[in-house]
Amino acid sequence: MVHPYKEIYLSDAMANLAEAFQVAAYDYKFSLDFFMSLFIVSGIAAQFEVGNPKYIVGKSGAELTQEIVLRTNATELRQIDTSFKAPKEDYWTGWVLAYYQWYSAKSFKEIQSIITPEELMEKYNPYHEMDEMQIVEYINSKVDKARAVSRLQMYRKYFEMSQSELAKEADVNLRTLQQYEIGAKDIGKASVATLESLCKVLKCDIKDLL
Repeated sequence: MVHPYKEIYLSDAMANLAEAFQVAAYDYKFSLDFFMSLFIVSGIAAQFEVGNPKYIVGKSGAELTQEIVLRTNATELRQIDTSFKAPKEDYWTGWVLAYYQWYSAKSFKEIQSIITPEELMEKYNPYHEMDEMQIVEYINSKVDKARAVSRLQMYRKYFEMSQSELAKEADVNLRTLQQYEIGAKDIGKASVATLESLCKVLKCDIKDLL
C-alpha cells in the first residue's frame, strides 16, 4: 500500500493531530465532529493528506488548532492552557484519525463519511489499549459493510423495485430488508435461505450482495 508520506513522520503527525483534537475539545469546547469539519474546511486537512511537513511536523497541535480557528473564523482565538493534560478520548481520536489517514491514504472527508470522530471516540474502550491496526480493521469493516448495503440497494433499484415489492417477492420481512439496506443489520449474517431468496429475485449470486 502506498502511504501519503514517509513513516518517519507518522508519530509526529499522530501526536500533533491528537493534541489538536484535545485542544479543540478542552480549550474551545468544540464537539469533535464540528472540529473535524473545521479541519477539513480550513484546508489544513488537505495538507495533512499529502504530508506537508509544515503541518504534520512543523506545528504543535495547539498551533494547528489556532490556525484552523483563524482560517475558518469559527470563534475568537483563545489562550491555550499549556499545562499537562493526560491523554483521553479526544486525544486518542485525533491520534487514530491521523494513523488511519496515513495507512489508508483516504481523505479526511472520506474518512468522516465512514465514521465520524464522535463515533470513533465511542470505541475508545477497549481499542485504546490495542495496537492501531485493530481499529483500522474495525473502520475497514464499516467500509465493507457500507459497500454491501450499497450493492443490495443497487440491485433493487436496477430492477426498479420498492423495498416493499422486493420484500414481498423474496418473502423477506420488510423491516428486516430495511435494516439490511441501512446497515442496521449485517446482511452477511443473514440466513442462506434469505440470501438465496433475495438473489433469486435480483438475479444475482450471493457473493454479489456480500
